[in-house]
Amino acid sequence: MSQEYTEDKDVALKKLSGSRRLLEAILIVVALFAVYLSVALFSFSPSDPSWSQTAWHEPIHNLGGGVGAWLADTLFFIFGVLAYAIPPIMLSLCWVAFRQRDNQSDVDLFTLSLRLIGTLALILTSCGLAALNVDDLYYFASGGVLGSLLSSSMVPRFNSMGATLILLCVWAAGLTLFTGWSWLTIAE
Repeated sequence: MSQEYTEDKDVALKKLSGSRRLLEAILIVVALFAVYLSVALFSFSPSDPSWSQTAWHEPIHNLGGGVGAWLADTLFFIFGVLAYAIPPIMLSLCWVAFRQRDNQSDVDLFTLSLRLIGTLALILTSCGLAALNVDDLYYFASGGVLGSLLSSSMVPRFNSMGATLILLCVWAAGLTLFTGWSWLTIAE
């Protein structure tokens, strides 16, 4: 019985390779940064000193401090309400990378490029949809500057309903490129 216990203990305490150590260290740092970022976003106060706020005579209300106030302000300015989705996405990507720890296969550059295109499509269309259909957040546009630029260029040409439908179609195509899911399989 004690020999079995020591064998299990040896397996559990197996040393990691150098690349695996680096990957796990990076995942820990990114996961902790995502938690810090979510605290900064949820404790955002428009009166804190930040990129878009210069007049300041009060203590900082953001639980992330001055850096958290600046990060939250900048993310809300760029992405609008979608800034709240950034920390969960970061944590999800950390989890996926951790789960793939034993997979040593080569990187497929074509698949990687499709995922990057899908990611870009998802980000832009989500910001555009938020700008068209969600109320503004504090003094920030609901889709951030990205969504405002996209929606303001589409609405004069396609109207609000047409722009929403086009953005939804591109969003669905971006989701397919990012995840590899087939909408036909989902519909079945």
